[in-house]
This record gives sequence, structure tokens and C-alpha cells, in this order.
Amino acid sequence: MRKVDEISESKRQEYLSVITREGAKLEGLVDDFLEFSRLETGQLRLDFRSTSLDIELEELFQVYKLKADQPKLKIELRFDSFLPVIEADANRLRRVIANLLDNAIKFSRIGGRIIMSAQGQEEEIIVSVADEGIGISAVDLPYIFDLFHRGNDTSMHRGHGLGLSIVKSIVEGHGGRVVASSSMNQGSTFTVYLPKRR
Repeated sequence: MRKVDEISESKRQEYLSVITREGAKLEGLVDDFLEFSRLETGQLRLDFRSTSLDIELEELFQVYKLKADQPKLKIELRFDSFLPVIEADANRLRRVIANLLDNAIKFSRIGGRIIMSAQGQEEEIIVSVADEGIGISAVDLPYIFDLFHRGNDTSMHRGHGLGLSIVKSIVEGHGGRVVASSSMNQGSTFTVYLPKRR
């Protein structure tokens, strides 16, 4: 074992950076698991308030437009000129869409396009995130919302299989549902259906 005083300052900083980064990942994993557990057991109460979904989507779009620019992706926002105000937990709905956008960026190819869209129906609002990425195999597709499930084609990407489980729990906590469609090497679309009224 090397003595501490034999390690250069630059190496110490490198080791510290690795420890800090891995610690943050572990903390995030624990937080995600705790939130999922509370959602599933009903211990986490959603804070329902009047929510302007078009404003929430526009704000997320501005944030993710910058994120998508890093791997040279193009992100588009399309929605009805007017989306009705709904009763929702705005913070957790933002987390739902943010998670779907993070996944779309993670599994997209350089130069690809991501489309976030929303439209109002008679009884519900439909929000979707579509990408032109690597897609999800037909074998994995039925299980992607299962806790800790990670597909056979995601070995090169970080993750613990919690994100989509949390998405599903939050959406169902709003009385809605989320579905996914995908084709290998052609991309994926995640669609969230939210009731206008609780």
C-alpha cells in the first residue's frame, strides 16, 4: 500500500474527484429508491395544485435545449396553442418529463432529433417524448417500467433501472398512465396520459 505522502497532489485531487462523483451517484440512487418506495406505499403525498402544463413544458424545453446541444442533438417542442390548467403536482410532473428527456438524450445518436409534444383531448392531456435513438428490443419493451430492469442493449449507458419505475408511479399517482413504443435502431416514444380532472 502506498503511503499518503507518496501520492502527488494531482493524484489526490483525481482520487477525491472520483470518490465525490461516485458518492453523488450512490446518494442519488438511495433518494430515487426511497421516493419510489414512498410512492408505491402511499407514504409520499402528491401536492396537487392548479398547474399550467404549457408553462412547465416550455421551461423544461429551454433547459433541455441547452443539454441536447452538447451531444449535437436537436430538440423540438410542439403543443396546442392552449393547454388547459390541470390539478397536478407540478414538481413531480416535471420530474417525469425530465426523466424521459434524459433517457432520450442518453440513447440518441449524434445529430438525432428529440420531439416533445402535448395536446389536449376531451378528458385528458397527452404528453409525449420521441427520439430517433437506438430503440428498445421487443424482448425488453414489456418490462421497461419494472423496478431495476435494464435492457440488454444498455450496457454502455449508466443507470440503475429506477427512473422509469418512478415515472410510472408518479403518473399513476395522478390517475394517468404511461406507455412506450419502440423499434430497434429507429427510436422510442414515451406517451403520458394525464386526466384533466382528478
